Amino acid sequence: MKFCNNCGQQLNDDATKCTACGAPVAEDAQPAENTTAVQPATDENADIQANRGIAWLAYCGLLFLIPLFARKNSEYCKFHVKQGATLCAVLIAYETIVGITMAIIGAATARVYWYGIVHTPVYHVFNILFSAGTVFLCVLAIIGIVNAAQGKKTKLPLISQIPWIETLMDKIYASFNN
Repeated sequence: MKFCNNCGQQLNDDATKCTACGAPVAEDAQPAENTTAVQPATDENADIQANRGIAWLAYCGLLFLIPLFARKNSEYCKFHVKQGATLCAVLIAYETIVGITMAIIGAATARVYWYGIVHTPVYHVFNILFSAGTVFLCVLAIIGIVNAAQGKKTKLPLISQIPWIETLMDKIYASFNN
């Protein structure tokens, strides 16, 4: 038996292509005697391959609950659920602050005429600025979805600097094991 040099999957001696990752099998593929060095990578790669189809849901708002409960023993899903829960919490907090701020600005700058309410340019400037922040958070969600679907464990910029949500998620996962 041989093992794939790319993902560590066990292969038949006559295999020309890996059945797990599709990589071509080199002539110098590792023989069966060397399985101890390959085994940990195989477990991690198997976890990634088995769960990347559901891990991307972690970046779709409250849908992070699906991989949280469906694949609670997967380290790959845990990583992405922590990132997705942090992104979701930041998005909820941001949109709450934006809603309150825009209501205050709208009430303070609106002019009422017989044909309706007209907002001043100040209101529209703040609306554009806050919309840019929402677009940034959506871009982070897209980056997370792409990373999860491609099997990468890459932390999101800025969002990964918020440790308390990750700590909370660790406690939730620990409660599953009790």
